[in-house]
Amino acid sequence: MYSFSLFDCKQQHIHDAEDCVQDTFEKALRFQKDLLHHTAPLKYLKRMCKYITITKRRNMHIHNRLLGYPKPIEDHYDLADPKDIVVDWILQQENEEAKKALFAILTEKEKEIYGLYYQQDLSIKDVAKTLNITDGSARGCIQRIRAKAMGLTIHFLLMIACIIAYLCTY
Repeated sequence: MYSFSLFDCKQQHIHDAEDCVQDTFEKALRFQKDLLHHTAPLKYLKRMCKYITITKRRNMHIHNRLLGYPKPIEDHYDLADPKDIVVDWILQQENEEAKKALFAILTEKEKEIYGLYYQQDLSIKDVAKTLNITDGSARGCIQRIRAKAMGLTIHFLLMIACIIAYLCTY
């Protein structure tokens, strides 16, 4: 999400953001000693990701300018809400633990709303009509689902960082 936010949360750059994160972890493995001896390894990874993402964006702008592409006046892309991308990321992962962990912390009502909003792709109004609740109640529930998913994402990123740090000691 951090790398994606550096691409201004534009849906067409989701794969570029994923590439930057992969490059960050690849670079972290190459410079294991620096990562191990750093006082705050997560800050080190975040800073590394920032510089890799900025470099990729600059290279993309240079490439487009050399090819003569005009700068877009306004975006005509259908953008997903970045918070929904986090929820989708958790549920699209092959890691069953992430899916189980999310559903373990959701209430029955949140699971029901998740199914209607994310899986059946209904609007908030349609979800509210289907469940006979107010729009504000449905919106609040979706925000709670997003917040829980964001909390899980941070938890899993910390686990990955700990695993990398552990592997670097061998």
